[in-house]
Amino acid sequence: MGPVEIALVAAIVALALVLFFWTLLSSVVIIQQYESGVYMRLGRYIRTLGPGLHLVAPFVSRIYRADTRVQVLDIGRMELMTRDMSPVVVEAFIQYRMVRPDNSLLKVEKYRSTLSQISHVTMRKLVLEHELEDVLRNIPSVGKQLKERLSSEGDSLGVEILRAEIKELEPVGPIKAAIEDRIAAEKERQAMILRADGRKRAMMMDGEIKKA
Repeated sequence: MGPVEIALVAAIVALALVLFFWTLLSSVVIIQQYESGVYMRLGRYIRTLGPGLHLVAPFVSRIYRADTRVQVLDIGRMELMTRDMSPVVVEAFIQYRMVRPDNSLLKVEKYRSTLSQISHVTMRKLVLEHELEDVLRNIPSVGKQLKERLSSEGDSLGVEILRAEIKELEPVGPIKAAIEDRIAAEKERQAMILRADGRKRAMMMDGEIKKA
């Protein structure tokens, strides 16, 4: 073989090795411990890949990685109305974890945005079912009800609702001023009772001293 033939053979061998390693690398997928992989082949869902090393069909496969760690979604501040038409400001958050990435990524266009919208609507309906005094006295119960209602919605989105908490819930406007006035009046009433009781005790002590 002449120099030209040798060079041609070497080039073909080198190209074959490059194609081989490229194919090998394209078929190897590593999913991290905190991830799940949605395996698509030629545009069709095949299965969900767990953490570890996986072999897939090269060049025609696509892997969508989903974070399975606990996520926090801040619902934000909302001005809502209670059943007795009292305005309140509510701020809450939820914690969730993706458990069905095929549902979250393939059946919903933007699952996090959808979950946020559902959370806002659910919170609005929940507060509207209660009167102001009930809401203010049972804030932990409101958070528990929010979690229960979102759990059924989360199943269709492929997520598990782990926690729902009300960070802030307070009346606004004239309602807030009226409540503050009522609290101030109640404190003043209690202070008057204590002062009157103190004077009564003092008079009784003075009487006992004079008798002695």
